[in-house]
Amino acid sequence: MQISVSSILTVYHDGQFWVGLAEHVEDGRYGVARVVLGAEPSDEEILQFVINKWKKLSFFGDEPTEMSKPVRNPKRRAREASKALKQPAYEHQGATSARGSA
Repeated sequence: MQISVSSILTVYHDGQFWVGLAEHVEDGRYGVARVVLGAEPSDEEILQFVINKWKKLSFFGDEPTEMSKPVRNPKRRAREASKALKQPAYEHQGATSARGSA
């Protein structure tokens, strides 16, 4: 029995991140996985990805894929924290009453 397998990895920049689109055809079934690579990967980094992580990709939805959390920009995180500290957490505007003398 012969199994036909074909795979393609396309790396592109989506305007914000470098993304890998992994396509896999096995016995007539087509599957695709999208992987966010972050910074522009070198040829060596792409090769290491294929060697070490390709087999963990879930092309056909058979098993859940390990999800990575997006990396927060440390400058943005510091700016947002600083902004939150400058604003009062709770601001109360009480009603004032004027008492007149009779």
